[in-house]
Amino acid sequence: MAPSSRSELKKGLQDSRYRRRVAEALDSALQRALDGEKSTTLDIDPASARFMIFSDQHRGIRNGADDFRSCERAYNAALAYYFAAGHTLIELGDVEELWEERPAAILDKYKHSVELSVKFHQAGRYLRVYGNHDDAWSFDDEVTRCLRPVYGDDLKVYESIRLRVRNEGREIGCFWLTHGHQGTANSDRFSRLSRIPTRFLWRPLQRLFKVSLNSPATDWVLREKHNIALYSWAASQPSLVLVAGHTHRPVFRAKTLAAQIEEEIKKAAPHEIQRIAELSAELEWVRAQDQKESGPEGAVVAQESPSYFNTGCCCFVDGDITGVEIADGEIRLIRWPDDENRPKPQLLRGARLTIAEVFAELQ
Repeated sequence: MAPSSRSELKKGLQDSRYRRRVAEALDSALQRALDGEKSTTLDIDPASARFMIFSDQHRGIRNGADDFRSCERAYNAALAYYFAAGHTLIELGDVEELWEERPAAILDKYKHSVELSVKFHQAGRYLRVYGNHDDAWSFDDEVTRCLRPVYGDDLKVYESIRLRVRNEGREIGCFWLTHGHQGTANSDRFSRLSRIPTRFLWRPLQRLFKVSLNSPATDWVLREKHNIALYSWAASQPSLVLVAGHTHRPVFRAKTLAAQIEEEIKKAAPHEIQRIAELSAELEWVRAQDQKESGPEGAVVAQESPSYFNTGCCCFVDGDITGVEIADGEIRLIRWPDDENRPKPQLLRGARLTIAEVFAELQ
């Protein structure tokens, strides 16, 4: 067997074992949800449901190690918008960076951002899930000590949330929301050990050099190993759609951004010279970014079913945030601010499906 073939076989076996480990952990978490442990279930009507799902803020204490600081403006604007528009806010884990900082210090430094989310809770429109970097909230005594004095005594923090979708009284499927770190070695099974290098090595380096690994997202297809593992598991679940965070990479069932732009160029009329020129420039811009990032992340894997979506994160280095909207009978991937850098939601190209379409495909 040639060396390259042996290397490919070894990688295939490693990926298979990884996917199996993630699948087993997700199976356990879903069973806990079905048993009513660390979870809550809501029945929703797709015509009237209004949810905004954000994850991975990683709020720190406004120093060089704080990944949220550049995104605070966009996040606060988004929360004000969705509160006024009547959405329920779901914060899907890793809201605070508790591997690096103490809860009290973070809550104090981001008092106004916290107050904006408290308004949702006071209005009965707030749900919260813990992730790996804020897994202190998996312990009720920690929630009582740190969060309930701010949010209220009735605050609950869950491992997952089930949104059962009903149409004319009949259940057509379920959105299952969880942070998505389940099954990873450093973030799930050995998370307590992982905190040591994060707090004492990575944090000082971040503060010194102001380094962030959260590069701006330019597409939202399956590339990265953990996203692929999450999708592989979700695709095997009948009438279930997984919505997660954790990877910091937004995912939506869509063609690559380059492929979508190519289609728009083909559909443009010959006389639309300015539009063709602008699309052609955008295509080359995106292609260059793809070439820059695709190597370490691996090849694109097509989603045959719309069974997995990822919110992305609220700590991109350019100050943008991404999230998943469930509203107006649709599920959508959005970014703040918009393309003109205004405090408005920007629907990402090709990233919208009706809820009816999603669950019809899963039948």
